[in-house]
Amino acid sequence: MQLAKASGWSIVALVVGGGLALYLLPFSGATRPVAAAAPATPVAATSIACLGRIEPGDGVVRLAARSLSGQPAIVGTLLVAERDQVKAGQVLVELDSVPQLRATTLLFEAHVEAARKRLEQVKAGAKGSDIAAQRAEIERVDTELENAQKDLRRYQGLRETKSVSDSALDAVRLKVDTLAKVRQQAAQRLTSLSEVRPVDVDVAKAELEASIREVALARTQYDAALIRAPLDGRVVKVHAWPGEQVGPAGVIEIAKTDRMYVLAEIAEGDMARVKAGQRATVTGHGLPGSLTGTVESVGMQVTQNSVLKVDPAEFSDARVVEAKIRLDGGERVAQLIHLRVNVLIESGPSSSGRRDGQ
Repeated sequence: MQLAKASGWSIVALVVGGGLALYLLPFSGATRPVAAAAPATPVAATSIACLGRIEPGDGVVRLAARSLSGQPAIVGTLLVAERDQVKAGQVLVELDSVPQLRATTLLFEAHVEAARKRLEQVKAGAKGSDIAAQRAEIERVDTELENAQKDLRRYQGLRETKSVSDSALDAVRLKVDTLAKVRQQAAQRLTSLSEVRPVDVDVAKAELEASIREVALARTQYDAALIRAPLDGRVVKVHAWPGEQVGPAGVIEIAKTDRMYVLAEIAEGDMARVKAGQRATVTGHGLPGSLTGTVESVGMQVTQNSVLKVDPAEFSDARVVEAKIRLDGGERVAQLIHLRVNVLIESGPSSSGRRDGQ
């Protein structure tokens, strides 16, 4: 009986001792064998998701109006409507100053024509009829002078015989002197009519040049009152209507909608994974369906994001770089400029063999 009891206590002691030894084993200096970790297997990187907005090729061009002489620019005539296709150089808007500037231009053009004819007249000299009339006048004076000289000689002979008085002789002598002066003036007049002076030509040329410059100024002001399309495109938005003053928003907006893009905002952590040539899928409310496109270029400047998420609780002060994605069949969204969309860019395997963020 005592032997049985002793054996029982021995068994209990063995069990307790063994359990305590197992409990203290992890805290001892002894090491346990650990199974070798399996090597990591490469995992394909996920596509890059981001937000973006639809933009036309070369963006939206906002046309302004220039005020002249400090006067406000007011729209006179609107020649196009929203959604109209326009050609480069086409007049889209006329300011209300156009009629006045057109009249001023026509007036200065008339001045140019008058100055040009004046120059031709100076170069040609006097008319042939004027010269002929002056020559006839000289011949008439010559005849009178010749007759007066004959009278003078006759009076001088009579004076020697005391047949005429000194006063009569003096009167005839005065007539001869007067006709001689008239003859001299007539000859000078004929010379003046026949001569073209260089100074007269220079004055006429200066007047013509001044008139031409006036026309150039008037045409510049007139052209500034015509708002033309700088490129082929479509009218996107009209900001100022006839009778309204042009404000900071300009007059009209046009865009090249034959090539449509998505400007995708790539987060800082995904910038290195986006390259030109990658394919992308675009979705969003308002789209006619899922769109596809190709990354055409990636921006070189990191900026703050401008396309905000709908959830106001989301963090919206992210640093991003813009990727320009050209859409396939972009004409389907030509009327959806600035629409916010979701973008999924296909990405190849990452160089680290792990998923980003893991």
